[in-house]
Amino acid sequence: MNKSAKREICIIGGGMGSISAAIYLKSKGYEVSVFEKNSTLGGRANIIEEKGFRFDVGPSLLNYPWIFENLFEAAGEKMDDHIDLIEIKSGVKFLWDDKETFTITSDFPRLSKEIARLEKSHINGLNSFLKVNSKRYNIAFEKLLNRNLDNPLGWGIGLGFSELLSGSMFKSMYSDLGKHFKSDYIKQAFGSYAMYLGGSPFKIPGFFSILPYGEIAYGLWMPKGGIYSLIEKLENILEKKGVKVFKNSQVSEIITNNNEVKGIVLEDGRSIPYEIVISNVDLPTTESKLIKKINNNSFDKKQMTPSVMTFYWGLNKETDFPHHMIFLPDDYKGCFDDLFIKKTFPNGMPFYTSSPSVSDKSLSPSGKSTLFVLIPLPVTEKDNEINIYSNEIEKIKTRIFDRFKHHNIDLTQDNIEYEKIYTPDEWKNLFGLYKTSAFGASHNLFNIGPFRNKNKSRYKGLYYVGASTTPGTGLPMVTLSGKLVSDRIENDFS
Repeated sequence: MNKSAKREICIIGGGMGSISAAIYLKSKGYEVSVFEKNSTLGGRANIIEEKGFRFDVGPSLLNYPWIFENLFEAAGEKMDDHIDLIEIKSGVKFLWDDKETFTITSDFPRLSKEIARLEKSHINGLNSFLKVNSKRYNIAFEKLLNRNLDNPLGWGIGLGFSELLSGSMFKSMYSDLGKHFKSDYIKQAFGSYAMYLGGSPFKIPGFFSILPYGEIAYGLWMPKGGIYSLIEKLENILEKKGVKVFKNSQVSEIITNNNEVKGIVLEDGRSIPYEIVISNVDLPTTESKLIKKINNNSFDKKQMTPSVMTFYWGLNKETDFPHHMIFLPDDYKGCFDDLFIKKTFPNGMPFYTSSPSVSDKSLSPSGKSTLFVLIPLPVTEKDNEINIYSNEIEKIKTRIFDRFKHHNIDLTQDNIEYEKIYTPDEWKNLFGLYKTSAFGASHNLFNIGPFRNKNKSRYKGLYYVGASTTPGTGLPMVTLSGKLVSDRIENDFS
């Protein structure tokens, strides 16, 4: 038996990062126990089931399926044996106040036609955009995101001289897009991906143009049954592999002594010794709430991703909406300034919708449908504050339906048969979020790669996994974070 097989590891929280870490660690011979405060695993990738409607709480798409295929492979399984993937061929439709639209899709002829329409020319920058970002994508996933790189020099070497020389890490995403496209609509649509990295396309590094590229190159997918069916299948694998999962088991403290981890304390007062603990709770929440000896201020001035209000509507009729729509305001730059600089209600209120039952009829009763709506909102200034926008439900809801009407979308509040709403504060309380930030720390220049919070604490034996540590936010990234923390532990203890 190797050295790692003698060690037991505790993982706090049962999100996708911890599920990934548990599988990779178990494959290396460790004994793993997961403690989850809620009654279900998945963290923000959770589920609501009511009256025959089934909703994914957070992520609604599966990007980069190969990352999840690798996870199943680490467990000795094939993803195809567990998951049926549905390709979302409709892509993402963007709609502006002036009623212009643009659809991003992996259907190249269709996308090329859309680009030519908005550029008013068949000679445009789509091919150059794809070529440049194909190289960046390969750099990201082959040299940067798949390993623990703590040294800026090593990270720079991985990035490569030509990419450093291009200035993609120092020029904004919007500026980078301008090298390829003239149309503001195209630049705004591609640039809007910056919002879920926790920043403005006028601030986020141009390198992140790989995000819209990734959806074009690899498509958009959804497991049959929704994203939570992925969590359910992985939970079955955890059980099969002997990972111990304790639900409704909230950890109230990480015990430390002499700069070493000694174990955990559960909410019922029980203490359990561990020499290795991984926290999947949001990293700043871990440091400020679970480690009692830390007076943590390191995240006070760090930019966070926005908070969100989410609506889950069971509709009394079938809809034929595109699977995904993003509504953008005419004052595009102003809405980002409101969210991230002024921290006020965003001008024009951009929002996102997902209609999963359009692609998978099993998610709603016959003749009915599901609709998920997400509105990005400012975070709080302090972690102990209430988010004032949690009280703006009716205002936000009215604006959503006003926008539907403006675009001649045949849907009114009378069509809502079932409704569930998560405010920014409910998101915070359910999933241990810092300052009500929905997706963890932002991805500005000084919060990526070796500058982002490491997955290893200054306390020996304490590690982190999830959106606020490396490599970053989003379901594929937190899945990779599980692999990275398992590699880190293997390196430290074997």
